[in-house]
Amino acid sequence: MFFSHRYLVFVVVFFVLVFLFFRSQSLHTDGALAHLRVSGQASPEVPNATLGFQEIFVVNLPERTDRRDAMTLAVALTKLDVNWIDGIDGKNVPDRILPGDSWDKKISKGNKGSWRAHMNALQHIVRDNIASALILEDDADWDVRLKQQMQVFAQAARAFTQPVPRPRTTPKTLSTLSETEHLSELSISQLPTNLRPRMTPYGDNWDVLWLGHCGTDFPSDSNIVANKGNIPKHKVPLLRVTIPNDVTVPDPKHLKAHPFALQDSLAREHPPHTRVVHASYKTTCTQAYAVSQRGARKLLYHFGLKTLTAGWDLMLGDWCDGLYSQGKGPVCVTVQPPLFSHHYGKGAASDITAPGGGFVNKDKEMTPYVRLSVRVNMERLVQGLGIEGLVDQWGDPE
Repeated sequence: MFFSHRYLVFVVVFFVLVFLFFRSQSLHTDGALAHLRVSGQASPEVPNATLGFQEIFVVNLPERTDRRDAMTLAVALTKLDVNWIDGIDGKNVPDRILPGDSWDKKISKGNKGSWRAHMNALQHIVRDNIASALILEDDADWDVRLKQQMQVFAQAARAFTQPVPRPRTTPKTLSTLSETEHLSELSISQLPTNLRPRMTPYGDNWDVLWLGHCGTDFPSDSNIVANKGNIPKHKVPLLRVTIPNDVTVPDPKHLKAHPFALQDSLAREHPPHTRVVHASYKTTCTQAYAVSQRGARKLLYHFGLKTLTAGWDLMLGDWCDGLYSQGKGPVCVTVQPPLFSHHYGKGAASDITAPGGGFVNKDKEMTPYVRLSVRVNMERLVQGLGIEGLVDQWGDPE
């Protein structure tokens, strides 16, 4: 009898502990990831040290040791592994190496240096035949829950990059089928199962995954891009994949690129705490973007050899919009709000331009769009505090 009583107590305690464990997990994992785990669609490669890409690179001016120190801590605290690409001072970029169409353009030294540094990153990826790589700028920031976010993003991105099986006909991506079947929006839980990707967990047919930016637009029927020259017009896919009830998305009033910016259209067009994955359109800033080997070759050819007319992010945005495309346009996928964002340190300034109209608050650091920021919480993370002890920058009002 005594044995039975002890056994009963043990069983009760065990189930209480199991309940508390899964309850604590639900506080840190949004419903979309839970759905993927239950359905078996979560990609086990994504939560690794390179987020499912073959490599992660960080572009950093060697003299900005302050940024390298901060980035080194940020990647260590979130168990990532990165390699460094030296940034380039624009004064060390001679005009003779610029693409021919730049001769009559007034391109700042900052933009020249940024362009060359990103070309060097692409050159490295092409030279070493790297299948996929994530490129970060050295002031990028992210949520401590990034790996969970990226697992969900991977599933949503495959709607644009990976075909779905169809009986007795050629498999096509869901974004392509949506044009004929009039699907403009699907929740991530409604996505059909894709053919299993062989190259990356984000799909096999993509050029750029634009994960960190300071603004993007939703494509619409009116956004048929009039390309340069006599190239046929390119239609950006209209499909939106929504991730509802995402606890890592800020309150709608905080969905803006900087404190003086207008509120993003995401806040007006979708319910609170919704993240949306869609084709890139008019995206700006390159805090974080991934390239496939195919995409890196296209970009290095076009911008390393043919054209340099503006800042790197603006040219990449035009390229993703299809302005330079011959034949089928590039496959570029982005996400709102972004998963990486520009960190404004105390008194910090950009080496290229002054983002947000030059906004710098010398007394307070902040990162737009990122709730549990690694940078803002760096001291707490170094001290070993758990997620419950971190500062939520953009939470719901009390």
